[in-house]
Amino acid sequence: MAIIPFHIVDAFADRPFTGNPAAIIPNASSLTEAEMLLITDELSMEAGFVLPPATPGADVRLRFFTNRLEANLSGHVIIAAFVSMADRGFFKPSPAGTIIRLETGAGILPVSLKLNDDGDTEISVELPTPRFGEPVPAEEVAAALNVDPVHLMLDDQGPLRVSCGFDQIIVPVSRREIIRGIFNDFAAIAELTNRRGAGGLTLICPETNNSQIDFHCRFFHPQMGFDEDIASGTSLAAAAAFVVDRQLIPITPQTIITTEQGHSLGRPTTARILVNKVNDTIANISLIATGAVVMRGSFHFTRKALSASY
Repeated sequence: MAIIPFHIVDAFADRPFTGNPAAIIPNASSLTEAEMLLITDELSMEAGFVLPPATPGADVRLRFFTNRLEANLSGHVIIAAFVSMADRGFFKPSPAGTIIRLETGAGILPVSLKLNDDGDTEISVELPTPRFGEPVPAEEVAAALNVDPVHLMLDDQGPLRVSCGFDQIIVPVSRREIIRGIFNDFAAIAELTNRRGAGGLTLICPETNNSQIDFHCRFFHPQMGFDEDIASGTSLAAAAAFVVDRQLIPITPQTIITTEQGHSLGRPTTARILVNKVNDTIANISLIATGAVVMRGSFHFTRKALSASY
């Protein structure tokens, strides 16, 4: 009988039952890839599997799974994983920030665990440096979303392919009622992203629910995971890179962009993205968020029972 513990953690949250949930399996060394997929499917949410590092210089390794496949990187799973590991005492946060080097399919990423005055652990992860790809015609995106292409523009900037470890199309939206509309032709969105070789579609709009927030965001990735995500760290980082590169807000050498997401799914979230520029070039970009442990449990199974499921 194998007993595999797990945590469910709400990322981008300061209390349970908010934010974006992820399952974290803290001692995954004994699991096969097929077993990781079965566990992810059983929990019906994205999952992170904590492993010893395989690369010199790394402190810990994470593998990321959706209910469909393994991904190189997931921002909200990283947030959830380090909230879980701090809760279990694997790593201890400090007021100055404890630095951990995380091995992922997208490379080794620095992660900081900062102990806030309220006792919460604030996670900051430096994501891969942004890469900017080709513009995508607004008419092409508008057809997939079933909206007028005139609304897919901000300050003469239209949709653009951007990656911070996960390729996607960033789509600026000029009006609140457009970004808050109903988008349910996920086959059309999947066809667009597949045709363009992107993993998802991120919508951003400066008309927000909260006046203290810079952008309202929505993220769709129907061919890789859930049709719409509550909050995606890699999509938010790419959106922030787009905003800074296109100077859609006042820019400083260290620009902090705040985002809101998940309202259409009944799970409002907020996040901060720090964008550092050196000589007018984005040098690095970090996702900053907290999380809350919601559940502690364990799987009890035999290898024979698992093999019968393959």
